[in-house]
Amino acid sequence: MSSVVPRIGSVPYLNARPLLEGLEFPITELVPANLCDGFQQGMFDAAILSSIDVISSANSEVVDGVSISSRGEVHSVILAYRGELESISKIRLDPSSHTSNALLQIILSEFYSLEPEYVHIESGDPLLLPSLLIGDPAISFRNQTSDSEVRYLDLGGEWYRQTGLPFVFALWQLKKDFTGKKFLADSLRTAKNRGLAHLPKIVSRTSYPEFALRYLSQYIRYDLGEEEKRGLVLYADYLRKKKLIPNDVKIMSFI
Repeated sequence: MSSVVPRIGSVPYLNARPLLEGLEFPITELVPANLCDGFQQGMFDAAILSSIDVISSANSEVVDGVSISSRGEVHSVILAYRGELESISKIRLDPSSHTSNALLQIILSEFYSLEPEYVHIESGDPLLLPSLLIGDPAISFRNQTSDSEVRYLDLGGEWYRQTGLPFVFALWQLKKDFTGKKFLADSLRTAKNRGLAHLPKIVSRTSYPEFALRYLSQYIRYDLGEEEKRGLVLYADYLRKKKLIPNDVKIMSFI
């Protein structure tokens, strides 16, 4: 056991709640892009980072067996739009998510041969469609919109339909010089197992427990096995093809 108390970074979304269950370490929540910045600045000993940020990090070390992923529709990573997908000329991306922004570009380019213009939503901008929405804001939009003309491209579902592989949105990355990495990795795996065993208690803290239970048990998956790793490798191949990451980045190691 490590005598140093680990500093944990997490995303502020419902889908991360089961991974934090029972952890007694200090936890800071930030949107994915800011969380990555904090990890790189040394704020955390472990952070659940967007998969593109983990892939892009040289010789990254990752907690084996744990992810935020989907095997089919994910519900909370969506392109919301009106009309026909093929007629879209400009898409507003979410600056808080590196992985989903890149995944959308891959899906439209590789699977639909579409190359729209991409622009970033600025803080405080009104929501204009078509837009990429992720996490709890995506859930809220889907639950609250009454516009029957709005369509959704579910990125997790589309990836699985086209590749037959799960898509990994986020992973626990460990700080390289943290001395208790094995203890910390074991603790995070235990927290995942505890969270999955206590989903009814977790969703009871939300304002929409029935939906939250369905979301966490049917849409979101938390394993990181061989198929998830194959999905990560394929995603990395597409990232290199589109020159979104360097060609010489070494694959991650698992602890």
